[in-house]
Amino acid sequence: MRVILKIVSGSSAGRKILLDAGQTLQVGRTEWADLSVPHDGRMSGVHFALETDNVACYLRDLGSTNGTQLNGQPVSDRVPVRHGDQIEAGETVFSVEIESDMSRESAAPLAAPRSAMVEPLRVPTSAAVPAAAGILPQRRNVEFTVETCSSGLTLCRGNVAQISPADLAVLLNRSLGVYLLVDFRKLEAPVPEELAQPDYLFDWLDPEVVAMLSPVVVSQADLLTWPELVTQAWGQDAVICLFSKLDKLTLLAHLRDTVRVKGKRPEQGGGILGYCWPSVMSMLLAHNTPGFVGRLLTGIDAVLVEFADLPETWQLFGQRQLAELLPRFGFQQHPPAMD
Repeated sequence: MRVILKIVSGSSAGRKILLDAGQTLQVGRTEWADLSVPHDGRMSGVHFALETDNVACYLRDLGSTNGTQLNGQPVSDRVPVRHGDQIEAGETVFSVEIESDMSRESAAPLAAPRSAMVEPLRVPTSAAVPAAAGILPQRRNVEFTVETCSSGLTLCRGNVAQISPADLAVLLNRSLGVYLLVDFRKLEAPVPEELAQPDYLFDWLDPEVVAMLSPVVVSQADLLTWPELVTQAWGQDAVICLFSKLDKLTLLAHLRDTVRVKGKRPEQGGGILGYCWPSVMSMLLAHNTPGFVGRLLTGIDAVLVEFADLPETWQLFGQRQLAELLPRFGFQQHPPAMD
């Protein structure tokens, strides 16, 4: 059995998170919650919990100030939750989808068949891969270093052996929306079927060309199994994780405006600034001017990206407050920050 909790109204509408049997998800306003809804002023720091076992899902209020409602009824004790139920906490409404193992198996033959020439993405089996996409990783001790780049950004670095990039992205997605820039051409894999109408970054190119050349912008609302893409593409110069509170349309417009270099005359097609690939983005964020980087990251709070020369390392770029966020996940700065 698995449970999908989706925010259907409020400032964080569209966000989803997945729980498998035996997991507990705490939801609240602060980053101490597993799923954070930071802009809901009526939600408590840790407001309610969803608990799952092999046969059912349960809702429990965690002593919140304004209470939790299930289908309009106040919740005091631990109560069962059914498929299609709605949870209200603060000013935010959530919907619950519950899939049993039997229902998923029976639905499988009805899925649209893939082309004989198209194979699904295959995720390598590894201890570093989340057991299921979107599932919250356990908190653990992870060492990271902090440095200030010439661009003015703060750079936090850690080892993928201690926490995988996919697990780190899931942790950050608790409080920040996640978007992926994925180059499926480099992966030599088709765009997943769930992305029926992919949001190609280079949308101004001819349709035949854009499908061959352009990375795709993927939100966690588009693809519930987005962490699998991070694992699949990491180390292949094929994925960048952007963390932003912007809605997708606004972010897309910004990314397209910054990536496209327009010609001086209308008949000139212009060019493309290749920051959408990790090998370029990493160098830009570390070494370009503060003004350029500030414009590039307008509305973007953090960027998780690989570094070609250090494949065992993840890099997280952002503002100074970024180094204060990671210890809340059990991470340890090395050497310790000076007071």
